[in-house]
Amino acid sequence: MSLSKNSKLLMSFLIDKKCISNIHHKKQTAKTKHILKTLYEEVKLADKYINSHILKLGPAKFFKLQISKISNVSQIPKPKMFNADSFPTEIRKHIDETALYDLSYTFSLLDREIKVHFIVEESNPELHLEVYNEHVRKMLIWLTFINDYASKSCSTKLTIYVYFTSLKKSLPTSNISILTENNVNTAFTSTCPRTAEIVVFRKEEWLKVFMHEVIHNYAVDFSNMNVSDCHQKILSIFPVKSQVNLYEAYTEFWAEIMNAVFCGYFILPDKNNEAEFLTNTEFLINFETTYGFFQMVKTLDFMGLKYKDLYSKTSQSVMMRETLYKEQTNVLAYYVITLILMNNYQGFLSWCKNHNLSLLTFKKTTGNLDEFCKFIGKNYKTKSMLDSVENMEKLMTRLKKDNTHKKIENMEKIENMENMDNMDIEYIMKNMRMSAIELG
Repeated sequence: MSLSKNSKLLMSFLIDKKCISNIHHKKQTAKTKHILKTLYEEVKLADKYINSHILKLGPAKFFKLQISKISNVSQIPKPKMFNADSFPTEIRKHIDETALYDLSYTFSLLDREIKVHFIVEESNPELHLEVYNEHVRKMLIWLTFINDYASKSCSTKLTIYVYFTSLKKSLPTSNISILTENNVNTAFTSTCPRTAEIVVFRKEEWLKVFMHEVIHNYAVDFSNMNVSDCHQKILSIFPVKSQVNLYEAYTEFWAEIMNAVFCGYFILPDKNNEAEFLTNTEFLINFETTYGFFQMVKTLDFMGLKYKDLYSKTSQSVMMRETLYKEQTNVLAYYVITLILMNNYQGFLSWCKNHNLSLLTFKKTTGNLDEFCKFIGKNYKTKSMLDSVENMEKLMTRLKKDNTHKKIENMEKIENMENMDNMDIEYIMKNMRMSAIELG
């Protein structure tokens, strides 16, 4: 198993532009390695647990797959707890026009009843059932892993809708447009109902996004807490027009870390090779952090801003952010605050180990929220943060001056990473995905 074509594209680009070496990645400490080893062992156990059930029942009985052809809109499975307006209009219309098949799976897993719908655009999904079965297997490994961190009262009956649409998250064509859920979001859910639904509406980043939504849904984060005081503290650091929704940054941090852990694990030829896992995962997390700098700088550049404009007290920066910073979804949480956590991921992993009930499960007290805000306050303007932002802003300036981008004739040949001059970077410059790492 290897990374996806787009992951390789992004990796090729960032390596070619020497971005990895220009971002200040600290060597992993023994404490960080211990935490990653623990996560590795837990993922390996979850993998064995699911595989043992598949072997015991056989694939056909385990997956209980039903394939239904979709001939009209009324046959498309839709969530019952959310109305149609929960989907961005463009997404809803696209699903109604392109959905061809529903692949549904039903399971009983760790005292939860789970149903998974894959709603797909391809005309012959039966030719790729092994691919969908493997997707579901990874979802179940994640649900098994996260079960030990979750509230047992949450989501005892869970229905998951995965609409494999081809629509990508991208910047608007005009920079007078405001970034909305259509540019930034991929899914939605609610926090900890007994009967629950998770909806993922893009193929892009789907597994990482699914991880993110489960963290919300299983009440592992603090999305069900009153966080108004903490939000005011964040807005005193970044005085911009934003709802903040700080729990989104906490959840996205863990989704990106666990996505890197999953990728580091699943690309192993030998799943028992812990040393190779640690090497893989360190590289993937560093790469994800590098990509996070690129995405934040690109997003702020779209608005006409630089990172310092978000916090600087100079009259120019105050005027710039008050005039130009606009969001209609969680841009600050996703692209700025998550990056602050990722840039010091070793420090934040240690913080979680010391402050939480368990490594992932946020301790839901006002004191812990206050400590979380303090961590952000201590890390948003460190030397490594500002140096890395500066290096990425210089790259963005060079890229905007370069008008000689040529299209790649064959995307399959991107393994040749030596010369990126011929590469069309339209996708790289426009996409709004939050993570670069994705299994193929």
